[in-house]
Amino acid sequence: MKPFRLSAGPSRTLALLTGGALLAGLMTVPAVPATADTEPSAAEAAPALSTTVNGEACADEPVWHTGDGTYITLQWVSTFTAPTTETSVFYTLVGPDGVDIDRLPAPVDDGVATARARTLPLDHGTAYTLEVRLRDADGVWAQEPVASCVFGVRHPPVIRAAVPDLGADAVYVSGEPRGGAGVAGRYLVADTYQGRGEAVAYEYALTGSTARPAAWETVAASDAGPTRIPVVPTVSGSRYLHVRGVDEYGVAGPTWRKNLLVGTAGTSRPVPPPVTAVGAEDATPDDSRIPLKVSLTSDLVDKPMGEVVLRFGSREIGRATFDAPTETVLVDQAPLGTGFQQVTAEYQQLAGAPVLSTTARICAKDCAFTGGTAEITSPGDVRLDPNLFAKVSGFSPVPSSYEYEWLRGGKVVSSGASDDDAHYLSLPPDEGQTLTLRVTAHGPRMLPRTVTASVRIGDRPDPAVCAGGKFVGSAWLSSSPYCSTRADAAAGDPGSGRALEMLVAEPRPAGYSASSSGEPPADQGYPADYWFDMEGYVQGRGWEGLKKKGDVYYVGSVGERRRLEAFRIDDGGVLAPHYDVWYRAYVPGYGWLGWAKNGGNAGTVGYGNRIEAIQVKVLPQGKSLVSGTGNAAYYSAATQRQVQVRSYLKTSNVWRKAVGGGSTAGLTKTNQRLSALRVDVDGTSYSGGVQVAAKVEGSGWRGYVGNDRVAGTYHKSHRVSGYRMRLTGQMAEHYHVYYRAHVAGTGWLGWARNGGEAGSASYAKRVTAVQVLLVPKGDPAPQSGNGRVAYLR
Repeated sequence: MKPFRLSAGPSRTLALLTGGALLAGLMTVPAVPATADTEPSAAEAAPALSTTVNGEACADEPVWHTGDGTYITLQWVSTFTAPTTETSVFYTLVGPDGVDIDRLPAPVDDGVATARARTLPLDHGTAYTLEVRLRDADGVWAQEPVASCVFGVRHPPVIRAAVPDLGADAVYVSGEPRGGAGVAGRYLVADTYQGRGEAVAYEYALTGSTARPAAWETVAASDAGPTRIPVVPTVSGSRYLHVRGVDEYGVAGPTWRKNLLVGTAGTSRPVPPPVTAVGAEDATPDDSRIPLKVSLTSDLVDKPMGEVVLRFGSREIGRATFDAPTETVLVDQAPLGTGFQQVTAEYQQLAGAPVLSTTARICAKDCAFTGGTAEITSPGDVRLDPNLFAKVSGFSPVPSSYEYEWLRGGKVVSSGASDDDAHYLSLPPDEGQTLTLRVTAHGPRMLPRTVTASVRIGDRPDPAVCAGGKFVGSAWLSSSPYCSTRADAAAGDPGSGRALEMLVAEPRPAGYSASSSGEPPADQGYPADYWFDMEGYVQGRGWEGLKKKGDVYYVGSVGERRRLEAFRIDDGGVLAPHYDVWYRAYVPGYGWLGWAKNGGNAGTVGYGNRIEAIQVKVLPQGKSLVSGTGNAAYYSAATQRQVQVRSYLKTSNVWRKAVGGGSTAGLTKTNQRLSALRVDVDGTSYSGGVQVAAKVEGSGWRGYVGNDRVAGTYHKSHRVSGYRMRLTGQMAEHYHVYYRAHVAGTGWLGWARNGGEAGSASYAKRVTAVQVLLVPKGDPAPQSGNGRVAYLR
């Protein structure tokens, strides 16, 4: 470049005239502010220098440089033609509109100023001016450049989208094998980015990898319609189509790439129709228009997606441009009439592309389904397996939805129109009944059609229980499930002296799904049909919920040497209303306690007692277990210590030591008659007490006496054969009093309550002991041993 000097006005004007005369249009960037504190002054004398852009001389006429389609990387170098003392220069890149785009200084080393490389988003076909400035005598950058030159930027063509030609012999895609070796397909260059070079030709290659092809074939760009890129595989399997545009200067743009799967004779899939049309649900059935859902083949996933025209005969009844894979088109019903009609869909991918036609059979109004069957299926024996499924087939045309109804004895027990409603969980009330499935098919403007199927449900086995536990001091066995299904559903060792520290119990409902975690699974398919909710009373800590160690869910503790003193189990899930869970504990000093059920407490709290064994059973709802001992299922020291009972035995002629609620007052292994009682109830939270009446020979039932008063005769020979008790005051509002008598030769009788008679009508029967029990209202009542009555008549 010849050295030159220009004033600020002429140089910027020259840049505008030169750049503007070439091409208009520019991406503008705000100018970098001047770094000097004062206005720059004109250089008094400027040395001669020459400038290059990317190694090409920059002069008055632009030299064109090529970008990558969006950006271009540029580097400016200025060389002083004579020795200089300058240490740096300042470059300014100016657009054709005179706006600064980029500014940066560059150091001078041995007379050469080299700017760092810059990657800039410069416009295609645009000329830019590069200005060079030096510092003035005051050390600030001069306002006037010492030199300027012009260079241009071009970008190659960039393909925005290429789509398969749906009218080709084979439509090659990545999702499934199509065509085969030698079977011709095509891709269409659907769009190129604006503001880039125009392609005059396209280069393409079909290879086996994403690597840059070693050789390209060329096809001229089409003047009318999209350019067709031939796809003719020579081998099957995964192939890669590479396509790039080439401009008039022979510069190739970035490569567009697509993976294709080429089939073989045994794997190649047929080409689906370009579009399909089906009737859609009509949200406004009275507007005389029919909605048709027109869907584009999944082979075409990139825009532009083309246009479809719907025709009935030669009459156009609707059209749509695809902005999504499926469009809804509203067509007039009047020309279609009623019944099934043939509609033609004419599809064109791009302007200039061939028109592809398919036909669709749609329902105009009041069409009838044909065929159709329903079947009740299950993974196992349909009569015994509780998981039943509706299987529907054979309807023509294919319905858009089904309504499912499950009937027991002619009455609907479950219904709905979702896929989930095709599944029915058969519960115990179905056993021995005829279950009917009724399926109604629906479709847009179709007349509903109903089909049925039936099965007689058999008797399913009742649920079993898997139970187990671990003793204090025993080692944890990581390989043990601590759970086994036994006929007696027992765990532990009664009378062994060993204390259980943890308890495992899980339902095993035949054919149903169960959960050992005490709650239904949240996201594991169908939720559990049956499970146990459990809590345990741990020594020193109280009631605690379910815990997990490894894969074992349990209540209690592990390895802490803390005994399990009580527990409770409640059933959950859809089977819970049909079954009761029963359980009991073996406690030293009591033996087997009574059966608790469905969340009631079992064991003792507050006495420091251990549990040596447990039993758990599941029975159909309403069926009871009979307790052999008649013991209560649960004893709470805080409750029973409100009761004190003293007994007087005729032969001993002495008042025995008081015992608390639930304990035995008197003797059970003797014939000594119990002649009198003193019962005292002293509530810890409530006022009131107890009243006791005795049945005495010669007097019959005597009147009630109050707290700690003598009921019976301890200084006379009259025999006592029965007792009645009742609470008073606030204690009567919050508690029931239960009591039972032990009769020599018979054993413990059943429990009486709140004034009921306990003992014998005959004075010949010897009552030798009694037990008194406080039960909070709302808690389960104790069971009578072996179903015995409380009073012998």
